[in-house]
Amino acid sequence: MAAIVVCFVLTGIFGSLTVLHTVARIIWSPWRALTKQRRDAPPSCLLDPSLGTHNYVTANGLKFHYVSSGDKTKPLMLFLHGFPEFWFSWRHQIKEFSKDYHVVAIDMRGYNETERPTKRSDYAVDILRKDIIDLVPALGYKTCILVAHDWGGAVAWAVAAKNPELVEKLIVMNCPHPRIFRKFVNGGSIGQILKSNYMFTFQLPWLPEFVIGLHDYQALYDCFQGKKMGVHNKASFPPSLVEAYKYVFSKPGALTGPINYYRCMFTRPSKLPSGPLMVPTLLIWGDDDAALDKKMADMHTSVVSNLTVKHISNCSHWVQQDTPEAVNHYMREFLNS
Repeated sequence: MAAIVVCFVLTGIFGSLTVLHTVARIIWSPWRALTKQRRDAPPSCLLDPSLGTHNYVTANGLKFHYVSSGDKTKPLMLFLHGFPEFWFSWRHQIKEFSKDYHVVAIDMRGYNETERPTKRSDYAVDILRKDIIDLVPALGYKTCILVAHDWGGAVAWAVAAKNPELVEKLIVMNCPHPRIFRKFVNGGSIGQILKSNYMFTFQLPWLPEFVIGLHDYQALYDCFQGKKMGVHNKASFPPSLVEAYKYVFSKPGALTGPINYYRCMFTRPSKLPSGPLMVPTLLIWGDDDAALDKKMADMHTSVVSNLTVKHISNCSHWVQQDTPEAVNHYMREFLNS
């Protein structure tokens, strides 16, 4: 109960600051702030046949969109993206690992071409976990190599903890185990609370969607290319590719489902088993993450029994897109061990 009260207080504080900042932006330049470009057709990068084929599958009562590549008789490598992303964020890994695996990069529940339930409660972690539990057999497999980043990581931690029989190996990028995140924040990390300010603002209805859409979705550009949060290696993620994300998230209603993940995170958390995770796990961390403190990466030995941690310096939160060569190297090293 105390945590919920703190969440409401922080939501009020950060939400009020967001409202003031938003009003100032609109007053300063109303035409620019409220004008949006029309996007009727996907950018060419999303139609690249070398990334695989587009398919749909039904799992947990929803129709999921995914892109797959590689021999279907080989082991399944299943990719779970974060926010604000979609299957395309795994483009570098799809090309690299389709040689040895059947790689599948999904659009998570509520994202892009996957169905979008309208109820906020439909985005609780345990429902997201059930999506993955059902997806693996729906794709024709009993187990998978589970690879995840950001919010995908939060779901992957839950899957590996509660359904370890489905996960041969787990690879998580820039997402702390839920118990580590709570321990770090409860330990008085003001810095992490400030870094997480957007999580509290996202508890509010409609305001986050409105703010992200301002200045033709400038928030998405700042997220991936800005000085604070953006990638360091522009060759791996050139600014032109942000248009793919704007295309996806500018569709009517496209932001609400993804933001509902945050709206459920404090009120509907997943209760994970108390013991350590037994699945062999690789945790990769881009050390210049502006949203999550890198100190959390080295705290995981208490919650994972078979753990490998790899830090990547001069790398942002978007680690698999920022430094794909290093990420792919660490992944392959771990998978071959």
